[in-house]
Amino acid sequence: MSGREQISNYLKSFNRYLASLSSEDAAEVIKEIESHIYDVIDQQEMAGKEADIEGILAGLGAPRVLAENYVSHIQQGTPPPKGFRPLASVTKGLSKTLYWGMLAFGYGTGLALVVLAFANLLLPNGIAFWVEAEGNSVAIGFLSNPILAHSDTTISGLWITPVALVSAYAISLLTYRILALLKRFAVGYHYA
Repeated sequence: MSGREQISNYLKSFNRYLASLSSEDAAEVIKEIESHIYDVIDQQEMAGKEADIEGILAGLGAPRVLAENYVSHIQQGTPPPKGFRPLASVTKGLSKTLYWGMLAFGYGTGLALVVLAFANLLLPNGIAFWVEAEGNSVAIGFLSNPILAHSDTTISGLWITPVALVSAYAISLLTYRILALLKRFAVGYHYA
């Protein structure tokens, strides 16, 4: 029996045990398993070895057991079946990147707003909002010449300080809660 036939027979047997899933979920799981099989074959061939299809399929386990694990993963939220190191490393990398990106963006924005609030206390007429195009464009910045910058589109004053502090607190709190969610849903991965 050729390698493709072995894979096809395994996937057909596997598909029979996914009957309790919707057809879309079953098709997605089949594609995931099939891509994993071919990824391992490619890895073996790139390493200069002949693809051991029987060994790969044996490593996945019996189709019934693998299908039961996937069904419980999809329906009950249990951790995904073991043995998918290439896929797990991609999702861990994505989660790690998302986590650190969210941390930098959220807390960085909060810190910038705190700096803006305290700079506004030092230079109350030196920081302003510019509103253009009927309110569709808003910019925040330092005025180089506050006396010449008085126009209908320039808004300045001490009110910027409490608004910036409240916004910084809200953004930092939202960032903290999102990071807590990311930690909770990243199964088996530690960020710090």
